[in-house]
Amino acid sequence: MAAVSEDFLKKCEVKHNETLGRFVIASRHIGAGETVLLEQPTLLLANSADRRCCSCHKLTTSFCGQCRLLPLCGECASHESRDCQRLANLQLNAEQVEELQTHTEVHGALKYLLLREHTETQAQYEELLQMESQLGVRRDTDIWRHYEEEVIAPLHATGLLLKLHNGADIDAELLQRLLGIADINAYEIRAPETGGAMRGIYMRAALFAHSCLPNLVTAIDEQRQIKIYASRAIAAGEVLYNCYTNILLGTEERRHILKTGKCFDCQCVRCLDPTELGTHMSSFVCTSCIPGGYIVRHSDTGVWQCLLNAEHTLKAEFVANVLERAKEEVFHARDDIYRLELLLVKLGRLLHGNHYIMLDLKQHIASILRQILQNMAHRPNRKVYERKIRLCQEILLVLKVVAPGLNRLKAIALYELANTQAELGRKLYSEQEHNASDLLAELQQTEVMSREALRMLLYEPISTPEGQLARNMLRELKELQNDMKALQQSNDDVIN
Repeated sequence: MAAVSEDFLKKCEVKHNETLGRFVIASRHIGAGETVLLEQPTLLLANSADRRCCSCHKLTTSFCGQCRLLPLCGECASHESRDCQRLANLQLNAEQVEELQTHTEVHGALKYLLLREHTETQAQYEELLQMESQLGVRRDTDIWRHYEEEVIAPLHATGLLLKLHNGADIDAELLQRLLGIADINAYEIRAPETGGAMRGIYMRAALFAHSCLPNLVTAIDEQRQIKIYASRAIAAGEVLYNCYTNILLGTEERRHILKTGKCFDCQCVRCLDPTELGTHMSSFVCTSCIPGGYIVRHSDTGVWQCLLNAEHTLKAEFVANVLERAKEEVFHARDDIYRLELLLVKLGRLLHGNHYIMLDLKQHIASILRQILQNMAHRPNRKVYERKIRLCQEILLVLKVVAPGLNRLKAIALYELANTQAELGRKLYSEQEHNASDLLAELQQTEVMSREALRMLLYEPISTPEGQLARNMLRELKELQNDMKALQQSNDDVIN
């Protein structure tokens, strides 16, 4: 079994019911930031269309020269010797090997089957089979037929399965089950290249139920160890919830992802609230009730209806069309701050200011402003700083609702806000628009925000981007405190 920390065994209890299947409750009080689980992956898998080296997990087009079936890049001399030797002993001919190499997704299935082959990993394989596969829901769907063609047919056609231990028992149903387990339970993890992604199977981490308002935070470090910790205080007996999707998406988008990818309909408190806990992250402006009128989708009826006047409605087709066109416009304006700002105004006539597409726009704009402010050759004026501050504040207002407690997104937004406010204060002081007392007051506010942001990130593993950011923030906080001491001393000297 993959290494699992004692935290899980001491603090958690696995339960089962018809609604959630297997899930986890707290067996005792768990404090905010307290670690609930540390676990190494049982399997590391490439995403469907990718071929990754079995040793370093970089993208590759080549295969191991000995077993010929598992990818191995030119920089790696070997991979797991036990697996390599077992596959080499199958003695497939060149034609069979070529057929299996051609079908990229076969390699993931082979990793499952190799657990079954070895005495040392048989227990892992048996435990893997206990994980949810949603076999009944997936049967005869597009993904089912895709796997039949891309994985099951090649494995049968080449005769590989019959060469494995009790190979006659490996039928299409078992293979679909294994493939379903990966799709339903895998966590996305960072791949070696920038922006790349792969999947990890964590047997204990997969037990946590989902909520779009979770009480857990998940972090995966550079060694692919998963750390799950409490985002807030959790009482004994309380269900432990993770979030399987992006909390900054609207309800329909989140539910669609969960339905297609994880095969369930989310019924969490946020999904059932048409206003998304008052954030209006999916709401449209009611042009007949301006100001203050918003059209929301009622989860029970599916009708888009104004909260102030039920007679004011939108057709679902209109909503879908507006969102599709808006996403397309955002995509094409992605690196142009002027187009993004104009689009923000344009879409603001249709969408609530907190709509998830509007938040996406604001994040893009804030990111470009960060680059402008970091490059002093641009000589940014006061308005640039103030614009970024306002955007950070607007994003934070939403995050405080949908991500209560400890949250890395909230910490980063707070850090960006604090850093920009401090830089603006220093700029105004250097231009003699503010005096030392003004700057000191500004930096004192900044220190409070910086400490809060740092507090939230200190629970992140050190070998993650967030963990590295926390270390940088700690250094910057010390520099900030030194500046404050110098200013305080300067004020004291003036008074004396």
